[in-house]
Amino acid sequence: MKLPINLPNKGFTLIEIVLGIFIIAFISFFIFNIFQNINRVTLGGRLTLQLLSLLQDEMEKIRVLNYEDIGIQGGWPPGVLPREKIINKNGLEVKINFYIRNIDDSRDGTITSTPRDTAPADYKLVEIEGEILNSPLRIKKQTLYALIAPKTVEAITRNGSMFVQVIDAEGKPIKDARIKVDYLNEPQFTIQDVTDVWGVLRLIDIPTGINAYAIYVTKEGYSSERTYQKGEEYPNPVIPYQTVRSGELTTVTFQIDLLSKLKIKTQNIFCKSIPNVLFNLQGIKLINTDPPISKTNITTTTNENGEKELDIEFDSYFLKISDLRYVLNSSLPFLEDPFNVEPNKIYSYTLTLKNNSPKNLLVSVFDEAGNLIEGANVNLFKGNNLIATQKTGEEIYFEDDWSSGKYSSLSLGIDPQTFPGEVQLKDLGGFYSTSTEWLISKEIDFGTFNINYKKFSWSGNLPAGTSIKFQLASNNDNSTWNFVGPDGTSNTYFETQEFIIPSFLQNKRYLRYKIYLQTNDPLISPSLDKISISFSSACFSSGETLFQNLSPGEYYLEVIKEGYFFYTATTTISDENFYHEKVILTR
Repeated sequence: MKLPINLPNKGFTLIEIVLGIFIIAFISFFIFNIFQNINRVTLGGRLTLQLLSLLQDEMEKIRVLNYEDIGIQGGWPPGVLPREKIINKNGLEVKINFYIRNIDDSRDGTITSTPRDTAPADYKLVEIEGEILNSPLRIKKQTLYALIAPKTVEAITRNGSMFVQVIDAEGKPIKDARIKVDYLNEPQFTIQDVTDVWGVLRLIDIPTGINAYAIYVTKEGYSSERTYQKGEEYPNPVIPYQTVRSGELTTVTFQIDLLSKLKIKTQNIFCKSIPNVLFNLQGIKLINTDPPISKTNITTTTNENGEKELDIEFDSYFLKISDLRYVLNSSLPFLEDPFNVEPNKIYSYTLTLKNNSPKNLLVSVFDEAGNLIEGANVNLFKGNNLIATQKTGEEIYFEDDWSSGKYSSLSLGIDPQTFPGEVQLKDLGGFYSTSTEWLISKEIDFGTFNINYKKFSWSGNLPAGTSIKFQLASNNDNSTWNFVGPDGTSNTYFETQEFIIPSFLQNKRYLRYKIYLQTNDPLISPSLDKISISFSSACFSSGETLFQNLSPGEYYLEVIKEGYFFYTATTTISDENFYHEKVILTR
């Protein structure tokens, strides 16, 4: 009797198949990457060896030259070698740079020893640098060095030597700074080389000359420095063209460092960009002492977005708005005069501007710790007359004309048109409506939700039996307009000529006001001629205020802030258009 054999009839599930494919694909991808990296390393090594082989060939060619011919064409020491050349070999395009330097060996004395070496050019250092221009991979530059000595004892010359030292802002040496030296006497030549690890380029046994060497120093990403020719343009240069005398050593030091970035933005008090603003940036570093000539003196403009970026070197700078249309109202952060720039940093300043006036005085108020003080009362007197009272960190928006559609909507019985600059009830043929008539302003965009509304005030004519009252609405979407009174509901109104704007309306970018006019006598109408809103916001500085339209003369300044000592000062307004007074309050 045969027993039945039951074999399991079971295959792979879909999940198992997908998982298996994923594992195989992952392993294949991993193996592929390994092989790709191996091929990349192999190719990179082969290309590096080819580059070194080419450099070695060039070095061997130099070794068989006469010692007097080992030098740079048009350079120093002079010779037959080009400054650079391009070689095409085996499909590779290679750029080769040649550097030849005279070396002063310390074993027989040097140009700086006592006694001095009268023949300091003991031998030559040959440096060949190669770079593959068409490599599919990034191949590091390769450099070969060789010391080549003359076959005879070095001869005494009438030449001199020069050491060019390059340091950074902290006085530390800068390696591989690029130096270009032009010899201006005949025969003229040019030396292009780099500094060593001590930040020095040693030019040994070079021709003599009075003010005969023009030197230019820089490095990629760094500032630059140079010598200047003494003459009509620069009568007293800080670093003049250099002189080399026979048997003597000339040492000259240049200071460069990484460039910093300066970002300028120009806007109004509502954070709206102001485009194409002309400004001047002047550093305190001098290239000539008498008369003083600044190394950096840039006049430029912001772009169509009110922005400008500049690469500038370490220095202290004065920034001045030179555009006749505008005047500086405040800066964020505070713009010191001058402001200091350190190497390799980013400096961003937002300059809030106002329309220019004949004479302007900006007052900036600080505490002893250097913090701007908001809400300080600044009184400006001329003689015994109080000219103006303003608060730091506070601006005023006003409207005084609602004609020609300068409103959002209105009721039929109100008239902003007949007398421009005035809102009153409409003349209905010798009488006025005794109903409550209204006008809703256009939205006011304050530019930011980071805003603190202070006071609302108005002026006008209010005969007996008439009334003017307001409701306010604010939001951040510029669409939801719920007009309310002092209790936050639509059932109440602001009925005084000046009132504090409630907290529930704060931190809202957009604001509208609704005017209500009413009379009990159909022959009499109230009238409104101006509204004002004081506010502070993130669009301008919290501790500054600008006085405008001043006349020349001496002014007396009072600054008052609760908790601080009373401050007074005098300032004279004369020929300049812009004046700045920095005030420090003490406790």
